[in-house]
Amino acid sequence: KNMMFLLKISVLAAFLVIFCDGARFCPRERRDGIKECRARDNEFKCGIFFENLLGGGELKWIGAIPDAISKARRGNVQDQIFPKVNGEPVKPEYFRNMARNCDSTEANAKCYLLMAQIADDKLDSCKKTLGNSNGDDTIGNQLCDQARRFLAKKDTSRGVRDQKLAFYSSTCEEGWTAVTSSQRGNLLVDEKLCCDNNWKYVKCNGGSFRKTC
Repeated sequence: KNMMFLLKISVLAAFLVIFCDGARFCPRERRDGIKECRARDNEFKCGIFFENLLGGGELKWIGAIPDAISKARRGNVQDQIFPKVNGEPVKPEYFRNMARNCDSTEANAKCYLLMAQIADDKLDSCKKTLGNSNGDDTIGNQLCDQARRFLAKKDTSRGVRDQKLAFYSSTCEEGWTAVTSSQRGNLLVDEKLCCDNNWKYVKCNGGSFRKTC
């Protein structure tokens, strides 16, 4: 009986490890020990997310800066793929340099400046950018593959339609809030994401597009 009890406990523990790992908000959450990969103290972050992908109003992670800058450098990816400040690719120090420490309004404005530069990227592009740092496939195909993983427990036979890709900011360990402007409202990628039942990118309006790189 004791052996059977220990076996059950072992199986349960293994299940919980798998469940908790699968429930991570973002890849670095457990390693960095910061909830939802929010910005560290004295820092801000700019992120891009699937908005309401599962239908419950939640955000699902695509990528963020400055995280992606450090990752790109480790993989020998050029900084030129990132948005620019004063004509130069943004550097990690930019996210720690605020006129007023932990000012979420300043963080929002700076994230708008950066992320507006990639909001009009075409999803059939092979451009190296946030969420597609290697450029080995189209941005849309990369996003469809990522969306499919988030939807693994749901019916994935139909792909997705008209999925919003939204920009958010986090300041000094505070939660993610929509990047917005008083004139244009919340900042979104211009093109919504559509994926066919094979989880490949397609134009939502049925138009022609590049399929591979």
